[in-house]
Formats: sequence, C-alpha cells, structure tokens
Amino acid sequence: MGTIPLTPTFPSRVLFVLIPLYIILLYYANIATGAYQTLKLDPETYSIIELEGVLGDYRTQEGVLNEQIHDTQKDLDWLIVKINRIADSGRHVPQVLQNSAGLKEKKISRLETQKKHLANVVSKYKKVYDMKKAREKKAAQIRLSSTPGRIDRGEVPDKTNVQAKLPDIEQAVRKAGLEDWVEVMDADGSCAKINNTLPILFSSGSAALAKEYKSFLKKLALFLQPYDVKVYVNGYADPDPIHTSKYPSNLELGASRAANVVHEMVKNGLKSDIFKIGSTGEHRFAAKMQSSKKTFQRRAQLTVVFSG
Repeated sequence: MGTIPLTPTFPSRVLFVLIPLYIILLYYANIATGAYQTLKLDPETYSIIELEGVLGDYRTQEGVLNEQIHDTQKDLDWLIVKINRIADSGRHVPQVLQNSAGLKEKKISRLETQKKHLANVVSKYKKVYDMKKAREKKAAQIRLSSTPGRIDRGEVPDKTNVQAKLPDIEQAVRKAGLEDWVEVMDADGSCAKINNTLPILFSSGSAALAKEYKSFLKKLALFLQPYDVKVYVNGYADPDPIHTSKYPSNLELGASRAANVVHEMVKNGLKSDIFKIGSTGEHRFAAKMQSSKKTFQRRAQLTVVFSG
C-alpha cells in the first residue's frame, strides 16, 4: 500500500520568501524612525569644522520641522473651528472633516517625535563640539604662554594693499594657472568672487580627497594667502542612504567632504577662521545644475569671496 505525501497547509517555500522580506521591511521601517541612526561620539571622530557644519544643518532641519508643525497646527485649528460650527448649528459633521482632523493630529505627533529625536542628536553633537573647542582653547593658551612677547598681528601679512578688484583677480588667476579650475565673477559690485568650475568629486560613501584635488587645493590655498577672503565650502551626497557609525546620514558625509577640503587648504597655509562649511546631504535645496548621474552628485563646491 503506497503512502500519501503530506503537503503542509503553508508551504515552506512561502515562509522562506516571506521571513527575509519581513526582516528587510522591519529594518527600513526602523531606519525611517531613526532607530539605526546611532552616533559615534568619540571626540576624535569629528573635527571642529565638521561639527560646526553638522550642527548648522541639523538646526536648519529643526527650523523646517517647527515650520511644518506650525502650519499643520494652523490647519488643524481651522478644521476644529469648522467642525464646531457645524455641530453647534445642529447639522451632521461630515466624516471627511473628522478624518482630516485626525490625520492632522497624527502628523503633528509624528513631527514632534522627529523634532525630539533631532534635538537629542543636536545635544550629543553639541557636547562633543564644546569639549573639542575647550581643548582647542586650552592648547592655544599653552602655545601663547610658551612664546612670551609674541604678537600675532606681527605675523600676519598685510593684506590691505593687495588688489581684489575683478580685473586684478582674473589676471592673478591666470598667472597662478587656475583658470581651468575656477571662474571669476562680480559678487555684489564692490568685490569679486570665484567658484570652482571643475567639480571636486568623491567615491561613493567616502570623503577622501583624490590626489589631483589635493594638488588643486594646495595651489588655490597658496594663491589666496595674500588676500582678505571668506571661503564657503558645501558638501553634497547622492541619494543613496548611508547609516554607519561615522556617517549616520548623508548630512554627515557631505559635511565631512566639505571639511576635508578645508583641512587640505588649512594645511597649505590658510587660517581655519576664514572658512564656513555646509552640507545638504542628499537634500540639495541650494544646489544648482543638479546632475542625474550620482558621480557628479558626490561633490564639494567652493566659493571664495574677496573683500573689496
């Protein structure tokens, strides 16, 4: 007598497919709520310049959340007034209005949760930033006390006699051999500025500078030394998400790319206090001429503004 094979009511193949799918969906759901965006808070992980950029960008995000909460609350208040007027008149309140009010309340709750999470992140970064600033200040005091009679002003080259008008900068750029890398333009009618026209590109998930960019940044730093300038560096990332201990998000990756550009120029003679860095991560609100190719999205942008 033959045996009848037993067929399970829920095939094992289906389980084999559904369980990994469930794990993947759960992972990305946790990422969306910030569960996996942990921070590596070793003070040596981030430089002061990187931390300033990251803090500035997170505070911008806080401002955006506050604006969204404010606007949603206004919409909810209007709905509540409308619902109350309908109810007070003895008419039936449409279900769509009640549903809309409920959705607004849920949205506000979700935004408040995101804001709280963001505030915790900012607090942790700020703690590391304050610690590193205090360490830097102490080190500067030690250097000053070890060199009595030193006057900082005497060591700073006089930049007041260096011409920073547009034709002078254009001529100096050509003389320095930088015309293929940067373009010179009028800033506001009283001073000149330069932007890098050849992009400073990075590998995926990396903030390391390639050799050819280090050569360009060294040449640019030497060129800028006689001038009174402010240098703005923005770092960008492609839309691919990143969640590592060093780069919890693309904001940190973009900030690190910008900071490495600054470090390279400081290493070649420029002072760190002339720089301001920023990062929009993959949210490139200020980026112009966006490229659909991810290679060109992973970049740093330089703008140098000369004092008139």
